[in-house]
Amino acid sequence: MISTKTDSELGSELMTLRGMQWIYGIKDDPYALLLRAESDDPHELGRRAREHGPLMWSTAESWVTARYATAAALLGDARFGVRHPKPQAPDSAETSFAWQLPALHDVLPLDDVFLALDREAYRRLRGVTLAAVGTDSGFSARVAERATALLDRLGDSFDLMTDFAQPLAARTLAGMLGTGVDPGRLAALCTQAAPALDATLCPPRMSTARELITAATEIRDLIAAVTPGGPADDLFASRMLLAVAGVQLAANLTARTVSALLDAPDAAAAVREDPELVAAGVRETVRHAPPVRLQKLFAYEDVEVAGVPLAAGAEVTVLVEAAQRDPEAFADPDRFDPGRESGPGTLAFTDGLPTGVLEPFAVPLATAAVAAVAGRLGALRRAEPELRRLRAPVSGGVLYLPVTTTAG
Repeated sequence: MISTKTDSELGSELMTLRGMQWIYGIKDDPYALLLRAESDDPHELGRRAREHGPLMWSTAESWVTARYATAAALLGDARFGVRHPKPQAPDSAETSFAWQLPALHDVLPLDDVFLALDREAYRRLRGVTLAAVGTDSGFSARVAERATALLDRLGDSFDLMTDFAQPLAARTLAGMLGTGVDPGRLAALCTQAAPALDATLCPPRMSTARELITAATEIRDLIAAVTPGGPADDLFASRMLLAVAGVQLAANLTARTVSALLDAPDAAAAVREDPELVAAGVRETVRHAPPVRLQKLFAYEDVEVAGVPLAAGAEVTVLVEAAQRDPEAFADPDRFDPGRESGPGTLAFTDGLPTGVLEPFAVPLATAAVAAVAGRLGALRRAEPELRRLRAPVSGGVLYLPVTTTAG
């Protein structure tokens, strides 16, 4: 990742880009308001974006879809991907002006943490992650053992995110990396790197960007030291993605599932009575409150989408969460229902994209973690309001989820 710019240079570029996003939002553009990621209701903004049709042009300079059918088609189309296109050489008649805004992926490139590869590379990396996790029940059993031990040490009141979900995910990855990795240090680095997915769409604060850069560099060195084949190996790339994005994604999915169950007593009671419903609850969270809410893509060639011609290099943003609440695809889409009858597939984890690499780690980990919590759901309640990360339009990341089993 870029590390040669001064704080003044980096901060100025990030602030300028952030300022432009605020200006776009003044025009009441639902996607631009989503990018603000501050206080607007994302579900209402998603509904407004859907009203614009299968594809809308945003003042934030991106084509946007919140319709399920269009979203699914775009995410599965090999002509689109997350690898940003190389800039074209300007025509002789064109002039580069100093005031022209840089692209976010040039200000804070995430290539070194493997968030801008092509689809074939991500398909390979998904296979590597699957092999590392394993296809038997051993991975889930190890997570369940760690989760139960961790819960037993926490007592009656704790923060479900910082005391349970995050350390559980980080310790699980540390176990996969080997005995040479300090689980506590890895957990701290993963927390520092947590804004990585959000930084693909929303300029972070300069201090956050510096923490992300520093954490990514240290994670890279740590993983290189324990990976046969070094940085050139697919195993290294898979492990980097898991550390930079997978740990936080798994923790977020765990916290969001428990949070949804706390708000749905009937669903929580059903999960307590039938542990088989835990997996269904996690799947429903992936649909209802996905850990990846937005996905930016680039067109690699001239293409037509929903009757709209898009030129090569065009940016298209899929509003994943909004598309998964499209009433044309899901009945009663705003209701959290672990017993929901099977419907169309969810979009948060797509093969050929970074999230597809993370799914084999995040989903079984969250399932085992929620299963460990399930027995306490009858007494568990919120101790304080849940707090979400600011400037997190992609992850909507949970910062704190204080819970207690003590009567209030």
